[in-house]
Amino acid sequence: DTLSSRQMKQIQNNYLDGNDELSYEIVNHASKACGPLYKWAESQVKYTSVFNRVQPLREEVVRLENDSAVAIERQQTLEEEVGTLEKSIVQYKADYATLIRDVESLKVEMEVVTKKVDRAESLIKSLKHESDRWSKSSEGFQLIMRNLVGDGIQMAAFLTYAGFFDFKARLTLSKRWKKSLDLLGIEFRENLSMVEVLSKASDRLQWQSLGLPVDSLSLENGVILSHCVRFPLIIDPSGHAIDFVMNKFRDQKIQKTSFLDNSFMKTLAGAVRFGTTLLVENVENIDPVLNPLLNKEIHRTGGRSIVRIGTEEVDYSPNFNIILTTKNPAAKLTPDICSRVTLINFTVTPASLQSQSLSLILKTEKPEIEKQRINLLKLQGEQQIRLRELEEQMLAKISAVEGSILDDDNVVDGMELLMKEGASVEEQLSNSEQVMKQVKKTIGQFEPMAQVCKEIFVLLLSMRGINFMYEFSAQTFMKALENSLEKIRSQDAPAGARLSTLKESLFAEIAARIGRSLTIEDKMVFAVLLSKVRGDEAQLPNDDHTIESISNHIVSVFGEEFPWQGRGLNDLASVAEHEIDSSHPLLLCSAPGHDVSGRVDAMARSLQKDMCSVAMGSPEGFATAERMVMTASKRGSWVMLKNCHLCTEWLQDTFMTKVQGLGSSSHPNFRLFITSEISTKLPTSLLRLSDVIIAEAPSGIKASLKSFISSIPSDRFDSPVRNRLYLILGWVHAVVQERLRYVPTGWSQAYEFTEADALHALDVIDSLVESSSQGKQTTDPDKLPWDAIRTTLCKGIFGGRITVDSDQSILDKLIFSLFVPSCFDVTFKIVDADDSPSLPEGTSIDECLEWIQTLPSYTSPTWIGLDGSAETSRSKAVAK
Repeated sequence: DTLSSRQMKQIQNNYLDGNDELSYEIVNHASKACGPLYKWAESQVKYTSVFNRVQPLREEVVRLENDSAVAIERQQTLEEEVGTLEKSIVQYKADYATLIRDVESLKVEMEVVTKKVDRAESLIKSLKHESDRWSKSSEGFQLIMRNLVGDGIQMAAFLTYAGFFDFKARLTLSKRWKKSLDLLGIEFRENLSMVEVLSKASDRLQWQSLGLPVDSLSLENGVILSHCVRFPLIIDPSGHAIDFVMNKFRDQKIQKTSFLDNSFMKTLAGAVRFGTTLLVENVENIDPVLNPLLNKEIHRTGGRSIVRIGTEEVDYSPNFNIILTTKNPAAKLTPDICSRVTLINFTVTPASLQSQSLSLILKTEKPEIEKQRINLLKLQGEQQIRLRELEEQMLAKISAVEGSILDDDNVVDGMELLMKEGASVEEQLSNSEQVMKQVKKTIGQFEPMAQVCKEIFVLLLSMRGINFMYEFSAQTFMKALENSLEKIRSQDAPAGARLSTLKESLFAEIAARIGRSLTIEDKMVFAVLLSKVRGDEAQLPNDDHTIESISNHIVSVFGEEFPWQGRGLNDLASVAEHEIDSSHPLLLCSAPGHDVSGRVDAMARSLQKDMCSVAMGSPEGFATAERMVMTASKRGSWVMLKNCHLCTEWLQDTFMTKVQGLGSSSHPNFRLFITSEISTKLPTSLLRLSDVIIAEAPSGIKASLKSFISSIPSDRFDSPVRNRLYLILGWVHAVVQERLRYVPTGWSQAYEFTEADALHALDVIDSLVESSSQGKQTTDPDKLPWDAIRTTLCKGIFGGRITVDSDQSILDKLIFSLFVPSCFDVTFKIVDADDSPSLPEGTSIDECLEWIQTLPSYTSPTWIGLDGSAETSRSKAVAK
């Protein structure tokens, strides 16, 4: 390790690597002593070379060891510092974790507070619009509590007493009750609505869906029906309430029966035992068998509830319900009956008829609008109910909260959901109201027509103040409206023009249907009143009215074709087939001695209808009539009951109940005709149910002649000669009848000339003509048996009723001036007056009727052989 680098290089180059001639083998071979020495020298060089290379490393190691010692010392120092720092870090971590937990806690608390604030804001926002309502409700509650006694008395009185009365009478009763409460110092709500306080909107919507009309009277009746303690007795002329009741109690297996039902006792016992609902129709007198039920005479024996029905004791179910009904609005209910039932009167009011008329017009003219209107009304009702339900749910959630309302997510979320749904419903309600405005705008053009319908119906109701016979039901009006709508259905015209046509058609149809039910003088009264409803500004010319001036006024308002005289006996076939039905009889009332049953017989024969008839007046006739009606109502044939003024008690007590019980179950071709003299004893229920024709001697030559010719079967007009004689006979009959209007000027007394006399004269003329011609067809007027015809008419047929010689002279002059051969001449004047009409050239029934139609409606007294002043005096008296 002492060799220098120079020495090593010299030895290396000269003796070792640099000299190829020297090697261990060569040296060792030359000298065994030098060989090891060479090897030693070589080793020393290698050692020195290695040493020279390792020495720096050793020095580096030493240096590194020194550095390591320093580093270890530094390490120890640092490790001590790290330990200290680690301890600090652990503490810092612990402190950090604590801070993090505090932060998280603050965040959670912040979130809770934020949520509560959001909930509070949401609730405040959601309930803001409820605040005013609840404040008012709170005030209203205080008002309710203050007026509780007075309101309770009003509600109890309404449920107990109001049901029997119509809507107008109910308003009067309410005013009297309030006046009595005021006098007693009992506070009450002035604007208390019985419908609102005693029913829910959901109830009313359900009633509407079950067929209850939506007018105020019907809704009030629905309230009474729902709250009545005693069993109800419903007065229902239209039948709508019965349909509603059948729908309302359908789930309770309601059954329909009547006291005349043979199985009534069995049906009643079954309903009582099994707790079902029973509807008894046509109740005007209570069967005594119902007394224990109406009086609630329930006995309890061994845990059983027993009630006596007749002679049998029956288990009484608490679910049993019985509803009594009558279609007679004039039913005479005794105080005993009234005290044991709750009366509910569904008689149609003008307001409800206006609503029904509007609905019917819309269904015909604008069915899509009416459907939309009904759906919107239903939707609005459902939306209002849903809003009420949401309010109730919201209040229920609020009242059910335990602790702070802001702590209950379910409540807040639920209320938010309810409020969102409520907002949605309100939006839908607002939208539906906008749509309804458009619908109402469209409907608005039909409302004046509905108002006209209401005014006409009010006029019909007021007619009963003129004559006891004038009982017109809502069904009478609705039939006329339906017929008018049917007439214009096929017309293609703008809405305004169609409504104008409908209005004119309705007035004409009402006049035709109602006019036949009025006396001659009252036809004018009704037509004048109808012109006022029509809104015509034309007034009667002056206070000094005559029949002619009134007739002219009617024609000027409505036109020549206006049927104010009524569509009656002259159109009997059309009335029977098209204007009455199987459930509404045709009542033909006439003055004493004026029998119209022959007209009905002739009409039935001409139509080839199977009709049986019976004269009333004896108990045997009652049984026969009931049997005939029951059989015919099933077969679809016709029945005529004659002279029913002789059995008004039977009509009232028995027959009307049977007829009303037929209803829609009768054959559609069944028709019932009732003839009677005009009598105050005729049941009101019969007058309201029937279509009435008052058969008087027609006023005026034209009307009387048309009535007579129309009553002759068309197949009888088969001979031109006899046809002319029929027309002359009709003129004589018309003059004889017209002179009766001028007693004692026309005739000295009111003889009982009837159409039957003229019809009998037809047979006499036929017989005399056939006898004189020996069965051969004659065309020569001169060969007719004029003397025999004139004598028979003067002495037998018409003259047989005359008792005064001066009247006989008048009759003889009339007949002898007309039944002459010259009556076949076209220039023959039938009246001894300048304005006398000439007879028609043709003699067929159509030509005769056409000629009659050309005659003036007003008959001048000179045409019947009287002075012109006679009519003036009489017409002024009648017109007044």
